[in-house]
Amino acid sequence: MVKCPALLKKMLIVQSIILFLIISITSSSGIILQNDSLKINQNGFTLYVGGSGSGNFTKIQDAIDFAKNGDTIFVFDDSSPYYENIIIDKSISLIGENRHSTIIDGMELGNVVEITANNVDISEFTICNCSRGSSAGIRGSTNYSILSNNNIVSNNWSGIVLKYSHFNKITGNIIKSNRWLGVYLGTCNNNIISGNTIISNINEGFIQYNSHNNIISGNIVSKNEYGINIGKYCKDNTLSGNIVLFNEYGIRFYESYGNNTIRNNCIRFNMYGISMQYSYLNRIVNNNLVRNIFNVYFEGYYLDENRTNYLHGNLI
Repeated sequence: MVKCPALLKKMLIVQSIILFLIISITSSSGIILQNDSLKINQNGFTLYVGGSGSGNFTKIQDAIDFAKNGDTIFVFDDSSPYYENIIIDKSISLIGENRHSTIIDGMELGNVVEITANNVDISEFTICNCSRGSSAGIRGSTNYSILSNNNIVSNNWSGIVLKYSHFNKITGNIIKSNRWLGVYLGTCNNNIISGNTIISNINEGFIQYNSHNNIISGNIVSKNEYGINIGKYCKDNTLSGNIVLFNEYGIRFYESYGNNTIRNNCIRFNMYGISMQYSYLNRIVNNNLVRNIFNVYFEGYYLDENRTNYLHGNLI
């Protein structure tokens, strides 16, 4: 039986409409729209750098410039090292394939990674070779960002430097052998610094100024001049469960007040286990402070009961 042309035309139109609707639905839901360099997911696009995809980016900064807020950039390690100084000015996730082999090398030309946006995640990279002076492996002013599982090592002047940055997480990083300091927070509140290994930085392991309500917990801090340094105008910070050893100053408070130091282990060959300099109303409770040259040291210690420090249950 032969169908009439009019009926056939109507059937083709209906099929075209159905096909269009299927494409629209699957594209908007992120199910099938993808190619070598770009894939939609519920939180935005995933872009790729390096690797063998025909449309993959060759530079991380090019992918960042192309990305939109909410996108993810995945960086393969087969094109590593990436000799770049990148600026992240969008709310994106930047993820390396392997923290030991996906390398961003700043060539001593400034910050290796600079963050100017909020809600930025950076993980699984080795970040090295920033320039001298005020530059850092990661430097930024950002809120609600996560820096996790990176190696920030070798010839950075500083490892991580954050200023005016709040509600961030710095966790699971190895911050090692930087030429000045490991982690610096300046006017940074409500951050979590946990589970990091901070070792062999020439001056400071971790230092903060004018910063409040931060949690510094579960870090290993060793072989720095100052292990954990709570500097001027810092209050209401909590230090707990850190292992601090082989530093000149294990945990140091300088002109700071109202902080809590609980269940830390300043246990071996620090010159000063805990040092309190011109600081008051701090709580030092249930810490292990043994086998240091001076387990507890006070300078400018206030005897006035309204400005004294509270020590209880410490092993000294």
